[in-house]
Amino acid sequence: MKYLFALATIISGIVFFSCRNPEPKPLESGVSLALAEERFNDISNIEYKLELTIPDSLQNDIEGTALISLNKKNSKTPLVLDFVSTTDKIQAVLVNDEKAFFKLENEHLVIPPRFLQKGKNKLEITFILGNGALNRNDNYFYSLFVPARARTAIPCFDQPDLKAKVSYSISMPKNLTAITNGKPEYYEDISKNRKLVSFASSKPISTYLWAFAVGEFKKTTQKRSGREISIYHMETDSNKIIRNTPAIFDQVFHSINWLEDYTEVDFPFSKYDLVCIPSFQFGGMEHPGAVYYRSELLFLSESPTQQQLLRRAQLIAHETAHMWFGDLVTMKWFSGVWQKEVFANFMADKIVEEQFPALNHKLTFLTSHFPASYSVDRTIAANPIQQKLVNLNDAGSMYGNIIYHKAPIMMNQLENLTGKEQLRKGLGKYLKDYSYANATWYDLMEILNDLSEYDLQLWSNTWTYAAGRPIINFNFENKQLVINQQPEYGDTNKVWPQRIQYCRINASEKINEEVELLSAKTAIEDVNIQPEFILPTINEGGYGLFLMDDISLEYAINNIHVLADELARGAMLVQLFENFMHGEIAPSRYLNMLQTMVSNENNEQILTLACNQLVDVFWRFTTEKLRTELGNSIEQTLFNQISIVGSTGTKKLLFNAWSQIVATPSGLKKLKQVIKREKVYGASLSERDVSAAVLNLALKDKTLDQQFVISYAGKLKDEELKNKMLFVSPVFSSDNTDLDKFVTGLQSEANRKQENWVLTALSFLHHPYRNEHSIKYLEVLLDLTETIKETGDIFFPIGWLNNTLGGYGSLEAEKIIDYFFKDNPNYPEDLKRKILQSADMIKRSRMVKDKYLD
Repeated sequence: MKYLFALATIISGIVFFSCRNPEPKPLESGVSLALAEERFNDISNIEYKLELTIPDSLQNDIEGTALISLNKKNSKTPLVLDFVSTTDKIQAVLVNDEKAFFKLENEHLVIPPRFLQKGKNKLEITFILGNGALNRNDNYFYSLFVPARARTAIPCFDQPDLKAKVSYSISMPKNLTAITNGKPEYYEDISKNRKLVSFASSKPISTYLWAFAVGEFKKTTQKRSGREISIYHMETDSNKIIRNTPAIFDQVFHSINWLEDYTEVDFPFSKYDLVCIPSFQFGGMEHPGAVYYRSELLFLSESPTQQQLLRRAQLIAHETAHMWFGDLVTMKWFSGVWQKEVFANFMADKIVEEQFPALNHKLTFLTSHFPASYSVDRTIAANPIQQKLVNLNDAGSMYGNIIYHKAPIMMNQLENLTGKEQLRKGLGKYLKDYSYANATWYDLMEILNDLSEYDLQLWSNTWTYAAGRPIINFNFENKQLVINQQPEYGDTNKVWPQRIQYCRINASEKINEEVELLSAKTAIEDVNIQPEFILPTINEGGYGLFLMDDISLEYAINNIHVLADELARGAMLVQLFENFMHGEIAPSRYLNMLQTMVSNENNEQILTLACNQLVDVFWRFTTEKLRTELGNSIEQTLFNQISIVGSTGTKKLLFNAWSQIVATPSGLKKLKQVIKREKVYGASLSERDVSAAVLNLALKDKTLDQQFVISYAGKLKDEELKNKMLFVSPVFSSDNTDLDKFVTGLQSEANRKQENWVLTALSFLHHPYRNEHSIKYLEVLLDLTETIKETGDIFFPIGWLNNTLGGYGSLEAEKIIDYFFKDNPNYPEDLKRKILQSADMIKRSRMVKDKYLD
């Protein structure tokens, strides 16, 4: 009987356990795609009301209460919120007006199902805000939650496809101003020194678009045609404010009006405020109602360069375009983050055309996007536009030059295929169909396919989902001109469908022709005589490495500066650099060509491109011996041009290039004199112009050191610039222990708070002029990259790597990277890719020097 009883017990136990719900899987840290999909199918109609208490000292903790309402389909499953916190920071959790138990598991706040009900639920969570995404300063702070960092401060559902309305109620000192996504709608004095301001609810937006900035901001407002826009800033130079605000307002109003006309969709949010932040990590961030901008990119110094004016207009247009593309219609998952960035850049290029009628905007498109895209796409670690993402912890790795610059090139190809009007109609329908919701690239392709004669899904496969670029060359085969293309890496059969325009030259005849490349080999009909020379791409259409034959290459090098068409000059300068990077041109030959261009070029956009290349090639692809041979000639060429050109902006452009290159004793002496006078050939230099020159002088003049930089910083009126100079100054110390201490200090998150300052310091620490002394720091800085990703903002890791690795071109530096990967065999793939992208310059520099120099 005992045996039978025991057997029955075992059987009943098996039945009991087999009927129980399976144990829930452990939660991953971050926000996994699996969790996001589960929540999207379970909860809806989310609304947040955030009550924040800002302490009298902005360095102290901020208390918060999150009132969250939502509908839940399944009452038998727990509710999983995202929250990076500890139990001591959570003061109370109420669910449906009753105190609820909860647990914290791997960055999630989990509420058991017994406290929940099917249908509507109300949560009230009282907590201390986390500081990970709150950027604190003495007299202001701001939240920055992109891509999935709202959860580091506030309990929420931190995924882009759970859009919700959000409102704020903020208690704060009376001397402070708060800006949020919504309009202020209620004000109350709650004590002698404190006030309460409540803000209206936003339209449905994703959590990465939440914004609240609090500080001693000044405000200026302008109203046009019933629309009011305000600029909040901390700028102290009244002349700079008076000089810049009219242009800033013009550009914002113009961008909004243009986008309403183009999309036939009204401005989708209740307000547009600009929040100008000193040394902001990005150029801008598109929070609806509170658009952040880096202050110094909007408030320009006197006599700005054409490039600075254009960049400001493009930046404002870019962030404004996000109100429609990204904020109104948002990608479903962050693997599609490029969808919002491609439209913002693509629209920005169109918006600025009317504001800069004198510019060749095809040339603007070419110089803005192609060099930046090639800088990544030429590497063996290039990533596709559409990337894979399984957890939002890695979402920051999606960002880079491919989504910001290759994607607009792809969109330009798409517009050529569909036609401008058809693309405009398709985008208008896309915005209307998915307003305040989420959409994928496939959703847009379906809309556009109905308006196009092409199979756009098929066209999109290579451009969107394949990494890299094609190598394209022209050959004369069997009495016929043939264009071949193949992937730069690998032996796959990928083809990039595109239209290119090239020029064939015979005797005195030049013929420009457009051709469509739809296969690996394209024969050109009716061209049965071999051209003497071929310029393989002469506009903003062709994408890839256009390898030139020796004769055409020599022709292009000798004649680029006399090509009448400025777009052709720009396109050939871009492609000559790519041929140089492929090892087809000797550094001395290329530098001489660039000197000739600088001496003859009247177009400031092309001149900017030539100067950038000149600085890059001079420092990264030469030896000390070659720099000594060519340095004096290049310095004189640049300095003479400063005296010749009439435009103050062009003088500043040339001065900036000259101050970066100058290294001879006579040149450094001239630089000292310019810094002392703060003028160069009649052109007054701003504090920022002179500060950059001071750092270049301190780098290369062995009689100067950290104290010289500190002494100059003490004279500056701009407090933010002064603090930046002081932060960077240890890099110029003559005492190696100071350098050791500075690099060791970067291991502390507090010392990396101002990311732009850190990147400037790294660029000088690892400058080719001195990198043989700094190479010992490479390994420790590579070791920090994972931490940089975890604690920094989205552009910090790639900036950290570019400024750390970019100055090197030696076998020793290559070996350090190789050993680093051998020592870390399980290193995260996304960061490994970033390191290899940044290290590409090291390999190319060594290859070019090994081929052409002793």
